[in-house]
Amino acid sequence: MKLVRIGTVYNLRRWVPLDVRQIIGKNELWHSLETSDKELAKNRACAIFSLTSDFFASVKIVKSYLYEPATELVDSLDIRDDLVKNAISKIIESYELQIKEMRTQFKLQQAEHYMERMEDYQRLKNLTEIVEKSKPKLNAVVSYMKDSKDFDAYTSIKTIQQQFEQVQTWVKPPEKRKSPTLSKALEAYLNGHESKLTDSDRRGIINTVKRFIEVCEDKEIRDYTGEDAGKFREIMEKMPENYGKSRNDTRTVFELVEHAKKNNLGKISEKTIKNHFARLSSIWNYYLLRDLTDRNIFIGWKFDQKYKVRRIRWNDEQLQTLMSSSWNSPTISKKTFGYIVGLGSYSGMRLEEICRIRIQDIIEIRGIPCIFIRDHEARKNRPWEKWSPKTEAGERVVPISEALINSGFLRFIEQQKNKKQYYLFSELKFSGKDKKRSDGFQQSFSRFKLRKKIPKGVDFHSFRHNVSTKLRNLPDGMNGLRESWIDDFLGHEGQNKSVGNVVYLDIIDVENLKKVADSVLYPDFWNIKNLIGKNNV
Repeated sequence: MKLVRIGTVYNLRRWVPLDVRQIIGKNELWHSLETSDKELAKNRACAIFSLTSDFFASVKIVKSYLYEPATELVDSLDIRDDLVKNAISKIIESYELQIKEMRTQFKLQQAEHYMERMEDYQRLKNLTEIVEKSKPKLNAVVSYMKDSKDFDAYTSIKTIQQQFEQVQTWVKPPEKRKSPTLSKALEAYLNGHESKLTDSDRRGIINTVKRFIEVCEDKEIRDYTGEDAGKFREIMEKMPENYGKSRNDTRTVFELVEHAKKNNLGKISEKTIKNHFARLSSIWNYYLLRDLTDRNIFIGWKFDQKYKVRRIRWNDEQLQTLMSSSWNSPTISKKTFGYIVGLGSYSGMRLEEICRIRIQDIIEIRGIPCIFIRDHEARKNRPWEKWSPKTEAGERVVPISEALINSGFLRFIEQQKNKKQYYLFSELKFSGKDKKRSDGFQQSFSRFKLRKKIPKGVDFHSFRHNVSTKLRNLPDGMNGLRESWIDDFLGHEGQNKSVGNVVYLDIIDVENLKKVADSVLYPDFWNIKNLIGKNNV
């Protein structure tokens, strides 16, 4: 999702998922947000983003009835069934009507705002007229009081007081509408997003709200102000850096702050505080659209995005250490270790993306073997298998490089297919609080590099930095690589894409992506065959 300002109006640009682009007939969707106010545009963008996500999900459900092989879906999707065509047309028509209705609501809200201002003006005008009418009488009263000793001031003042009481009923602001307390609002928010939140997301939101209530008390959400948000930030900036590491820690925010101060501990990062604000902001946006709060008090805050521990690339010395060291995990074989590291070092794929590769995700497009990174639906009674790539751009096709093919990777895939394995790396299991497939490997790899004294900040994700740096630092003109090809290969949303570039370079030919894959080069000592063991080739 991206906000783009064209002229004076903000627009929402959203990528269409790879596997439904040919059905919808577009690579991306644009929606005018009908405003030049950035904060208001953000709120409206969130509403349209949610509606569009539901639209994509509906199209994918219909698409699942096409029974087309994955390769054909990527190469040339052909919808022959009129029933399916009609279903998709109805979904698109319904989506467009919902967007139209939402835009009407935007205009209605703006009109209501103008009407309120008109009512305020009318009340002021009535007050001014009453005051002007009363001035001569008041002047006469004052003059008469000076000239007459028998004047009944009490009766006259009583009459004036009654007139002003009438004025007060005109100028009295409307009563504040009731809104739920934050604890009740949280409960309703979680119930409304039950199908969209992972266990990790849910726990994070509950913990953030718990800490906010500790600092600012449990009030109606309409009663919280920017001062409360600022107070929460100031307290969170004093929290110790090990905050959240222990599941059994029952101390309050203030107890944790006191502990950090007493022991002179380091503080949590700005990124962590930003995550807390983002969770609270999503709750406030939810109720802002329902007119149960007047504004989102968590928008507009600036955070320092520097990480305390920056991930750095693997240098040649560290890669040699990795190559020459013996992998001795009791649960993960040397072959699995070697091919996971090989994929990370040559494709730049994220660890969870690699560990979740299914046999059906290995496809051939125009004679080129590729890995199709896409949404996973769960099999029956296995809800933890449901998964989506990290970002919309993360849904992509990754050609397998020649270096991996030469190491015997395709033979390994064929062996796993013959064994009727569902996941390519069948030794891995779902584990941890979030039921990640990469959890066990991540822990084993961390212990492995710790024993070899590889420094903090150099980890598995650092391979992704190696790949990105190698590709972006190629001499000008070498292999003719374009920045947009590299972005699509890695699953990045390009930083330098103009609107025109996005439209015409969004779908990249697989041959160009194969060029990118084969342009990742390492010193001669980096040989995947040695990583997996010669006996396993």
